[in-house]
Amino acid sequence: MTNPTNPTNPTNSTNPMNPKNTVIHISVRDLVERFVRVGDLTSGVFIPDRATAAIALHQRIQQSRPEAYESEVVISHICESGPWAIHISGRIDGIFRYPDRIVLEEIKTTIQNPKESGDADNPHHWAQLKLYAYMISMEYELESVDTCLTYAQLHSKVTWEIQRTFSRTVLEEFVAPLILRLVRRTEGIQHFQTLRDQSIGSLKFPFEECRRGQQHMMEEVYQAIVDGDQLLVQAPTGIGKTMAVILPALKTLSQGKIDRMFYLTARSTGKQVAEEAFGILMDQGLRLKTVTLTAKEKICFDAAAECNRDECEFAKGYHDRIDEAITSALEIDCLSRDVMEKIARKYMVCPFELSMELSDLANCIICDYNYVFDPQANLRRFLSRPREAYLFLVDEAHNLVDRSREMFSAEIRKQAFLDLRRRIKKALPEVYSALDKVNKRLLRFMKASPDKAQAFAETELPEDLWVALSDFVKACEKWLVLNRDASFREILLELYFGVTRFLKVTELFDASYAVCCERFAKDFRVRLFCIDPSSSLSRVLEKGRATIFFSATLTPTEYFQKTFGCGEASSGLVLASPFPRENLCVMVSNVSTLFRNRRNTKEMVAGLVRSLVSQKIGNYLIFFPSYSYMTMVVRSFETLFPEFETLVQTPRLTEVDREHFLQKFSRHNSSTLVGFAVMGGVFGEGIDLVGDRLTGAAVVGVGMPPPNLERELINAYFAEQYDAGYEFAYIFPGFNKVLQASGRVIRSETDRGVVLLIDRRFASRNYQSMFPDDWNPTGVHDPGDISQVLEDFWG
Repeated sequence: MTNPTNPTNPTNSTNPMNPKNTVIHISVRDLVERFVRVGDLTSGVFIPDRATAAIALHQRIQQSRPEAYESEVVISHICESGPWAIHISGRIDGIFRYPDRIVLEEIKTTIQNPKESGDADNPHHWAQLKLYAYMISMEYELESVDTCLTYAQLHSKVTWEIQRTFSRTVLEEFVAPLILRLVRRTEGIQHFQTLRDQSIGSLKFPFEECRRGQQHMMEEVYQAIVDGDQLLVQAPTGIGKTMAVILPALKTLSQGKIDRMFYLTARSTGKQVAEEAFGILMDQGLRLKTVTLTAKEKICFDAAAECNRDECEFAKGYHDRIDEAITSALEIDCLSRDVMEKIARKYMVCPFELSMELSDLANCIICDYNYVFDPQANLRRFLSRPREAYLFLVDEAHNLVDRSREMFSAEIRKQAFLDLRRRIKKALPEVYSALDKVNKRLLRFMKASPDKAQAFAETELPEDLWVALSDFVKACEKWLVLNRDASFREILLELYFGVTRFLKVTELFDASYAVCCERFAKDFRVRLFCIDPSSSLSRVLEKGRATIFFSATLTPTEYFQKTFGCGEASSGLVLASPFPRENLCVMVSNVSTLFRNRRNTKEMVAGLVRSLVSQKIGNYLIFFPSYSYMTMVVRSFETLFPEFETLVQTPRLTEVDREHFLQKFSRHNSSTLVGFAVMGGVFGEGIDLVGDRLTGAAVVGVGMPPPNLERELINAYFAEQYDAGYEFAYIFPGFNKVLQASGRVIRSETDRGVVLLIDRRFASRNYQSMFPDDWNPTGVHDPGDISQVLEDFWG
């Protein structure tokens, strides 16, 4: 046996759900979390160990112990079950080594009062301590082991000790069924892994032939994964990017190069595309466990209820039923949102938490970017497992830059604190006082602004504001743990979560951040703005074995390599369109769309659109950089040319509204339909209108984001870093939206279509140098030119 104070193996365990031999490595914590399932689902409001403060309190308790006490004792034990050797490891908080006996101590910090919370009988806490006691009893051949479960209240520092003695027989009877369940689960997954690898070996390309460039893309993706590299792939719409990354990824999975893949998307449509691709392969015999994650607010059966037994029937008794639900789910390979909801309703468990549980057993997790990259993401636990090899497949990767800026940024508003203070009044004196302090600090910060500026930036957050926000969080927690109902509870929770996130982002704050402040009529906003997300992204990416970024628009490659935080070994692959060049007609108009000229040129733009849509009956999409500009031109177009049917995108569309909009683009339309939409929106990318469903598109403007404080900070930062501030802040983000919008037109080998670029800047050398190789643009000066070009094109 291994001496528990001198283990031969590290304490970090591998994932037992991906076994490679007959040895199962698992930590005490993981064994408890996976197989000690009893009771209700509790709200995620509280983190039992609040990082820094909890660690400090832990150490304070340990340091107060007598000389006979040894803290942070590393322990491991190997037990056998049939052909399996189960290596259990962990770290005991402390051991009292007395001459006649030893006592194991487990310390749990909490913001609750343990006497009132019922933690004395917390099955998970005792299970962890009993596992340690079992390992010690086996190590030293003890007939019984004394244990002490110590609770420490985080705010008051008061401790409460519960002592129990367990015989070795009791401990063996407790551990044996856990080991048996672990082995059975592992054997089932190992059996499935064998079927999976055999099915992957038998897979063939699911279509008659590869499109031009698709085979090359698959080869490059495969090599990048094998080499553990980061690869950026720009491949035109319609080339089959999804299948070209999935097939080589599956091959490396079966070869043991990776243990799990994450298919990361920016939109729900991206998740559907991935599911469809895996579905095609499953129809050919692929065996693979895929889990699609859906945002909690979308999949929750009762969004108005809190996650506790008193308000939600799917939380009450959750742990008593979850094993049955998981067993049922494992009979299904493709666990989509619909499947997840059906299983959750059948077994009366929370669908979101069920999906989180199943993600641990999945070969591929299909989810939004934020599940992996966001600092408070639900899947960040995966990244702390050093023995797992992850593959990140980042779909529509051009979205990651701005999305990551949002993920790594956070804000607070003065009015929110005033609203809560007004609601609680004197009901919660400590919270009220904390709100008052935050308001005063914000007021002081606002008054210190240079020249009473509407918007200004600072290089650091005032320390007194950070302290006031921290005190607010602590005050809220003291009340929230009591779980009392109140008319202001929901608004307090919302602000509590917002401030908690804000404080979390302060831990990332460095030279790549700025504090952006903005005055409103009756409000003041403080935003921790992430100017350059590359270092934060890099910290996540380095946890994976390889990363494949892919999109139709990653222009220029160097810009994305820098903003993604790619390492020096990263490489780029730019593929040409697989479709006949003569099938796409690209025109460039020299009309000015600069903000100062828009009112003067709106009728000219409307006239150009009219010429575009008049030469051939069909469906057209006209893209604009903003809703206001679009509305201006739509009014002119409908006034001047009322004979055309129009369809206009509105803000905040639901998924149902989006589908209704797209259904209008039918190949059977007998008259021309002119749709107006916004670049970078739900219709500017990620939609597939094949054949006659879309005849052509116009892109009005170069897509630059409007200038504001944040954009100017990006400009200044990257001007200093790479002497390319304006490009990084405005030109590159805008042009990628242009490319995405233009890419809606040609989706297959037989598609023919037209693209009209309306802005004189498109004729400049800077922009034309970024045009795809398959574009052969023709300059047009007026509606007559467009009519002539299209007459020749349509024949």
